[in-house]
Amino acid sequence: MEMGPKSSAACLTVFLLSVFFRKLFFLQMVGLVLTYNFTDCNILKIKMDYQNIIDKVLKEYINKSKSWKFYQPPSCEDPPGCLRLIQRLTFTPAGGCESLAHGALAASTRASLSNNCPGYAGAQISNTQTKKKREVTGKCLEQFSYLVQTWRRFSRCSSQRRNKS
Repeated sequence: MEMGPKSSAACLTVFLLSVFFRKLFFLQMVGLVLTYNFTDCNILKIKMDYQNIIDKVLKEYINKSKSWKFYQPPSCEDPPGCLRLIQRLTFTPAGGCESLAHGALAASTRASLSNNCPGYAGAQISNTQTKKKREVTGKCLEQFSYLVQTWRRFSRCSSQRRNKS
């Protein structure tokens, strides 16, 4: 049986699709491995850190801001979900806003999560980025508003059964 041009094109297409889907599957698995789920964290101790340290730092950022308004934040339903959102808002620059991933806010957030979540590796920031002084600018106000409200939501969420001493 001879393979014609249509048959070899079909084989090539099947081969390329299989390679594509294997790579896509691999990237999804890497993403799952690199994402911390925050279910084993000591939620009560993180809430204490928020009340004693992080809230004060957030208020300093608010006071430095010339204009302030609340935007409707993304929602979180439980403490681990709020912590995932807090991590994303704090350490993942969005729309050119890199200032939240630096300074006292990021340091206190990283310290609280590292101290109270077993196996939490934290967000890594290169040394060249940390040397630059950054302030919360107009581009960052919306993301910062989300962060403030998410921390507040987290502090009001009922602690779940997985709190550890």
